[in-house]
Amino acid sequence: MDSLNKLIDLLAPNCASNENAFITADTLIKRINAFSAHYKKLDMSTAVVLYHSDSVEFFIRLMALAQIPIDIILPPNAQPQTLAKMRELSAFFCGEHSAASEGGFSYIDEALDDTSSSSLAEQRNDNIYWPNDTISGRLIFFTSGSSGPAKAIYKTWTAINRELNTLEQTFMDRLAADSPRFVAMVSHQHIYGLLFKVLWPARFGHCWHGPMFHYPEHLAQYIDSQAPNNWVLIASPAQYSRLVQDNVLVGKRSNLALLFSSGGPLEDSDATHLYQQFERAIIQVYGSTETGGIAYRQVSTSGAVPWQPFLGVALVRHNGQLTLKSPLLDEPMRLDDKVQLLSNGQFMLLGRADRTVKVAEKRVNLVGMEARLIAHPWVKHAAIMQLSTGRLGVLVVLTREGLEQFEQCPRKHISQTLKVHLGQEFEAVCLPRKWRYLQSLPYNSQGKLVPSELESYFD
Repeated sequence: MDSLNKLIDLLAPNCASNENAFITADTLIKRINAFSAHYKKLDMSTAVVLYHSDSVEFFIRLMALAQIPIDIILPPNAQPQTLAKMRELSAFFCGEHSAASEGGFSYIDEALDDTSSSSLAEQRNDNIYWPNDTISGRLIFFTSGSSGPAKAIYKTWTAINRELNTLEQTFMDRLAADSPRFVAMVSHQHIYGLLFKVLWPARFGHCWHGPMFHYPEHLAQYIDSQAPNNWVLIASPAQYSRLVQDNVLVGKRSNLALLFSSGGPLEDSDATHLYQQFERAIIQVYGSTETGGIAYRQVSTSGAVPWQPFLGVALVRHNGQLTLKSPLLDEPMRLDDKVQLLSNGQFMLLGRADRTVKVAEKRVNLVGMEARLIAHPWVKHAAIMQLSTGRLGVLVVLTREGLEQFEQCPRKHISQTLKVHLGQEFEAVCLPRKWRYLQSLPYNSQGKLVPSELESYFD
């Protein structure tokens, strides 16, 4: 069990920032204390829903809730359908009032929404502790739904704190001596954004920025408005991939100390191009909501680069089955990814093993079919899925050469040419029946492709 640590002893003096100024640890502690005192008076049963788009406001409520033994439900977004599912788990909501109203929750922050700084002047209480299983409930995350229906994942603070310790131990030497500032283009409502953007800097005395940047142009403008700094960027593979063609952050590379990518695979070609642009390699982190962080790597050349497991993590193969052993897990976990284990403990990630479907009684590996399609000079990205009819549909992003052909030839000709290419490896009855051409694949904010959203392109 972790020891209790007072929050005031962990936070940096200027521990966070908003669009206009730094926020001091003293200010945060006062606000957390006010929220904590309020929450302790309420009868919220066993769980409460927490959603706020601003990371500072989110952190205040998270720390306040963590002072009592109640589970904290973190919806991945504030969409009506998502909120309806959360409402089935708890009637109580803290965070953004508009989301509480949309979901029909009992909003528990109302008495505190107008709390002014002056009214907090006498409310500082240093007995606010960093979350710990002794005093805190669990965090409840939800998977992205990229490999099926979203499901709830329960995390203890013991596991969360172990992962934070690993991040600091692994990457602290790469952080510049001057105080780094963490900024993100992903949401803290998911495990990646929460760990990397909010909890890691808070726990180890670094500074984080509250608002999320939806566009790199806005991040570039914000960096320009600030004094020279060492920025740590937290983003998804899809967001980095879009920078390859129009990298508005190149001019800020001297200010970018570290670049992290997680939530899905970053293609080696994109990683190599970005290394040339930023003059530093992106740190790719492999893991999931269920497993926590498994391994990391940095790609700077065209050669194959293995993954380095985090301290205490090991992948083992027993009777042909790949198993993950990790200090973040209570027991070993089966993995559905294809890997090549190396003698030094590192490994090569070859793709997911569970994307095999039956089409017309034939087994088809969608990963292999996508790889074959991307091997064509006209195709930059591809996403293949099995539709409700049982047949396959494919979303295609074309290369520059492919776009030139698309402008000159009928769409049917493009699709037929690509079918012929796939037909060199796959039987005709298994080939995609529906083809859609997009400027980019519809990744969500966490860099995931969600099947229900993909299928909407084929309605």
